[in-house]
Amino acid sequence: MMPLLLTPGEPAGIGPELAVQVATTQIGLVLVADPDLLASAATRMGIERPIVSWSPGAELRSDAIQVVPVKLAAPTRPGQLNPANAAYVLETLDRAWGLVSQGAGAALVTGPVHKGVINDAGIPFTGHTEFLAERAGVDRVVML
Repeated sequence: MMPLLLTPGEPAGIGPELAVQVATTQIGLVLVADPDLLASAATRMGIERPIVSWSPGAELRSDAIQVVPVKLAAPTRPGQLNPANAAYVLETLDRAWGLVSQGAGAALVTGPVHKGVINDAGIPFTGHTEFLAERAGVDRVVML
């Protein structure tokens, strides 16, 4: 079984908490994020589940939150946006897209990003749709 890959989106937003919560209820889901960010979110929510690295071909586990590690650029706190982490947000999308496009993931689920913070970092960004369309080399895409 190939996993669904989930990027939590903006690290200071609701995405990390949503990702952790979903990962504890769905087998076959792998998060693409900073493991320490996820551990902090789990602690805030009272979720006790090990967070373990996953790589293509590894067994999918129901007893752990599996993650493709991508490190934050700067410390983050819920509700405090930081343009220093804009590149991190895009790196999670790139890593997840790369795995899906290589056949290591069944699909990509994206959490909410803050376009303005990414733009404030000096990175032109209009949204997930355009970002992934560019990576896929297509003119038209459909998001479900």
